[in-house]
Amino acid sequence: TLAVPAAPSILRRSRARRGGKRVRFAQVTVYYFARRQGFTCVPSAGGSSLGMAPRHHRARRYSLSQFAHLRQVSHRQHLRQHLRREKLRARRRELTQNGTVPSAEAAGLTLADVSDDDLDVGQVEVGDYFYLQPLPT
Repeated sequence: TLAVPAAPSILRRSRARRGGKRVRFAQVTVYYFARRQGFTCVPSAGGSSLGMAPRHHRARRYSLSQFAHLRQVSHRQHLRQHLRREKLRARRRELTQNGTVPSAEAAGLTLADVSDDDLDVGQVEVGDYFYLQPLPT
């Protein structure tokens, strides 16, 4: 029998060809679009699908470090607002005996009644928790 040598792996060939060339980015350009109702899908959690305006209303350029910091601050603010809404819902549930008896005190509570001291922002990893907030119908 005649032995046929195995062909070299495609993965190994591509690494060898790349050599020392790398792409490096110095800045990030962010385009801001208004959110709109989308029409191309049905969200799995219900509600309206999300789309965006056909044209951006603003564009900003950031260095990579500025952009990373901006995202971290923005995500932490969104998380804080989300936790504040959750805490408000929990307080209202407590005051209405788990939603069975209406309470004037519960109806009068607002987000301003929930302080930053009431939130456990430090216990939550922002990167794991952040998600796009639903657009109200």
